Amino acid sequence: MSRTLSSHVTALETAINERLPRGLKVGFLTLYWHSSRGTTALDGIADRPLWKRWSDIGVVTLVSLQVTALALVATAAYLALGQSRATALNDPANTIAIPGLNAFMPVAAAPYIVAALLVATVVHEAGHALACRAEGIPVTEWGIALFLGVVPLAAYVLPGEALDAASARSKLRVYAIGTFHNLLVAAAAFAVLRSPFAASPTEAYVTYFGWVFVDGAAPSAASVASLGALTNLCFWVALLNANVALMNALPVTALDGGRVLAITLQWVPALRGRAFGRPMRVLVVHSASVLTVVLVAVAVFAPLVGL
Repeated sequence: MSRTLSSHVTALETAINERLPRGLKVGFLTLYWHSSRGTTALDGIADRPLWKRWSDIGVVTLVSLQVTALALVATAAYLALGQSRATALNDPANTIAIPGLNAFMPVAAAPYIVAALLVATVVHEAGHALACRAEGIPVTEWGIALFLGVVPLAAYVLPGEALDAASARSKLRVYAIGTFHNLLVAAAAFAVLRSPFAASPTEAYVTYFGWVFVDGAAPSAASVASLGALTNLCFWVALLNANVALMNALPVTALDGGRVLAITLQWVPALRGRAFGRPMRVLVVHSASVLTVVLVAVAVFAPLVGL
């Protein structure tokens, strides 16, 4: 039955895609806006001599952030073990960035949250695309995935098989640069929040998150509106870009941080005339992935089950 249902869904998606304009396609409740064409602007930036040095800064930043992100996750897990009761901070629904479902993301803030998610994903993947071009790696497709055609899930870049054949240093630059750019955008948005043109970041944080610490009510449409459009937008751009950077820096196999860890374990010892065998590299990366996932699970679920 499941195989039959799957074939019907595939047939329906094929029929829809045949009728959609070029550059659009659907798949599993998701609309993809995509292209296989490059742009002169991107190529112009990627061809600049300083771009590779910029990407190297991104590698150092991601490695440093990986340590910070893992420490934050470990601290959150430790604190969760000491909580006597669960709060909205431990509700699994509040780990999903969907306004209305997430208690910290009211529907009134949805335009700002959606815009910030788009900024975070596009900035991240545009960095990957630029790094690919700078390293001579063609990009076969790039685009944005929209859940139900509205909610931005992610931007994406498909570099094709050429990335697998690239040097270790080229791969490090490609995987690390997206996180670096997210941090820069977060810092820029935070700087605007500190300017006279916006409310303070503390005021925005208290509005959206402060209520959970005093057993208050979730932010209302009025409290969101009182912050103003610029503050709301910059707050969510700063917060979501920082979160995307931290998440991608974690040493999890499927994330940029896991890939950078795997390449580093192969490349750095080889430069010193030593090398870790593939089984050892796989063991280290998978162990780091499992540890990270366990720490995240403890941080979220420990108060719910009374650990």
